[in-house]
Amino acid sequence: MNRLDCVVIGYNEGDFGDYQAMCERAGPGTPEYQIMRSEHLVVDDRAMPWLDAFSRLRNRGTGRTDRYHVGEVFNLAAIYLTSYLRRAGLRAEPISLFSGERARLEALLAERPAVVAITTTFYVNILPVGPIVELVRELSPSSHIVVGGPLVDNLLLSGLTPAVEDFFYAMGADSYIQESQGERSLGQLCQVLRDGGDLSAVDNLIHCPEGTWTRTRRRPESNDLDACSIDWSGFSLDLVGTTAQVRTARSCAFKCSFCDYPTRAGALTSASVDTVRGELRALAELGVRNVVFVDDTFNVPPKRFKELCRMMIEEDLGLSWYSYFRCSNARDEESFDLAARSGCAGVFLGIESGDSDVLANMHKLAQDSQYRSGIARLKERGITTFASMIVGFPGETEKTVSNTVDFLNETAPDLWRAQAWWANPRSPVYQQKELLGIEGEGYTWSHFSMSSREAAALTDEMFERVTESVWLPLYDFDFWSLPYLEGKGVSVPELMRLLRTTQQIIGTRNSGTDPAGLAALERRFGAEIAELDVAPARFSF
Repeated sequence: MNRLDCVVIGYNEGDFGDYQAMCERAGPGTPEYQIMRSEHLVVDDRAMPWLDAFSRLRNRGTGRTDRYHVGEVFNLAAIYLTSYLRRAGLRAEPISLFSGERARLEALLAERPAVVAITTTFYVNILPVGPIVELVRELSPSSHIVVGGPLVDNLLLSGLTPAVEDFFYAMGADSYIQESQGERSLGQLCQVLRDGGDLSAVDNLIHCPEGTWTRTRRRPESNDLDACSIDWSGFSLDLVGTTAQVRTARSCAFKCSFCDYPTRAGALTSASVDTVRGELRALAELGVRNVVFVDDTFNVPPKRFKELCRMMIEEDLGLSWYSYFRCSNARDEESFDLAARSGCAGVFLGIESGDSDVLANMHKLAQDSQYRSGIARLKERGITTFASMIVGFPGETEKTVSNTVDFLNETAPDLWRAQAWWANPRSPVYQQKELLGIEGEGYTWSHFSMSSREAAALTDEMFERVTESVWLPLYDFDFWSLPYLEGKGVSVPELMRLLRTTQQIIGTRNSGTDPAGLAALERRFGAEIAELDVAPARFSF
């Protein structure tokens, strides 16, 4: 067998205890602390994410060591890059979840891969990278470690400064790719190392020959989504699982003022309907039952969305699908009918606010009436709805938050979550920083109408005041756990019952006033889990 050219590692979720300690250091009243308190459960006197609590309580009855984790839905960046490298004639293998696939990763590292690539799609700091690098150095010291993705791009916001160089040293990789796409650069790196060439020939690379961090030629990538579609035939159902992610487009057609993704990703680019058809056929042939379309705006443009839905109806592959969805762009009954007939089971609605003025400040290009009509139409067709809200964007006040509470109670999406605005210095709103009085960034900020601490307090108030929708935890869970758990045999009604109990547990625990009631709720939660018929997890504790 040829030498293993590359192992691509998708995600390292880190240790919840470390995350909890970081939030507690931020202190009561901060968004970090507020978010942490509203997204964990306690089992055997230990705080843990929702799915870990679910797993441990279920294992009490089964005697197994199952660890249910949304990382079983294979990390799309890792599987995409692996497919891309294989098309280029390179031997590559993916890892979805670092902690969940430790044994498999160790077996791959025993083959001494030439390159280990670490993706950073969901990272906001360097902490998850370190443990991966340490393990690779221990088990395969000859491997060249490269880190790429949004984390690298964000670190280099102000250029290759001494502070960034310190971060690079701290992560400990051999090189870093700065490119919003980066697959071509990774392929070049693997080819050069296989052929014994010079790293200076690799585009978009930052490396440190002779102790000095050096950039190679910057060359923007524009990879064709049709030519680079995933060849699913190269992966087994045991690896992929019954729920898979699919990308049909890159970037976003909109320019919301809180988001810098369109700036980083470039113009909206789409795969052809026939390319999507081919991927869905391959997934169905593997045995996949649920598909998560990860496009930021799956139903935009509307004409293409209808073509995709008609294609899925025509193919009749038995797939259920989930996606992001913009109510403002589903302007007729046909859009909703086609979505339902083609297998749409649930949608993530980035509504952000129930106040028209705040929506205008966000440049959402959507009206309150469009959201209300859209949610009603989706619910009429039995499509699960999740509304995601931001609290504290410039222009937010106690009154606008009350309007959002009213919106949620009146429209009653099945699930909801709100959290304080994360102030991104790269987002368009920062171009008006002085005008809006924005000071600070991340979760520590203030502006002309609110501070981050006020936003955290108002989010807690919303948790109590929203009564017609069920709170959804975030940490290692989120909306995409619905198709994952459905693939394990947990129906949406069954999960909703668990989440209602979870919401009661969190509210009672955080109030600190009814320990007996809290204990009763926790016993009920355990009993509800024990009643379920759930397929075994691929990962274990």
